[in-house]
Amino acid sequence: MHHFFIPPDSIQGQVVSFQAQLAHQIRHVLRLGEGDHVAVLDNSGMLYTVVLRAHAGEQALKGQIVGAKTVTSEPQTHLALYFGLSSREKVEWILQKGTEIGVSAFCPFISSRTLVTSPELSNKKLARWERIIQEAAEQSGRGRLPVLNAPDNLLKCVLKAQSEYDLCLMAWEAATRDDFKLSELRTRFGGDSMALFIGPEGGFSVEEVDAAIEAGVQMVSLGARILRMETAALVFPALVLYELETM
Repeated sequence: MHHFFIPPDSIQGQVVSFQAQLAHQIRHVLRLGEGDHVAVLDNSGMLYTVVLRAHAGEQALKGQIVGAKTVTSEPQTHLALYFGLSSREKVEWILQKGTEIGVSAFCPFISSRTLVTSPELSNKKLARWERIIQEAAEQSGRGRLPVLNAPDNLLKCVLKAQSEYDLCLMAWEAATRDDFKLSELRTRFGGDSMALFIGPEGGFSVEEVDAAIEAGVQMVSLGARILRMETAALVFPALVLYELETM
């Protein structure tokens, strides 16, 4: 079945009302009609099986809930991915694939080596990024939409993450054997939320790493090879979820 996230107030009792744009997609793009089934999510972790009903007028499309269940595809660990603002293609790739992997929050930052130096985002770009996340969540069977946070300065992000998450890890190519090891997650991590930091194209500066360590962030290696930023953005959460047995 096709999956669609809709506003919670679009569900009234057992009746689902589809807004005009989504109704157009269902009828004219997907060619679905009366009697067809779709999956509807209200971002609460519940999935509703809905049978489409006849509609009156071009703008109206309704459905009847015929089943409900809790989505089991959400990872047990809330992962926040912090990454440097970059080109449109790279950011959109990270948002799409990170959603598919299981990232729960995206937190872009600017630092001394990010390609983008301003945290300001246009409403048009923000709307496009949120749409990419939603489409990826629908395609991959997520039960909740990942949160897209406003970009901020790296140091502010570090301090905020350290106060909000049970564990903060920063992928750094100079991490040593004495630093945190992902293979130790199962024995060393007992919380339910984690912040993951990956560097921009030019990596983190020594000053930024020192500030993160002073704030309590632990350094970790992603292996002997140097990964591109967009590669590390996928490998890091995937390895963490694998180690925590939630992939």
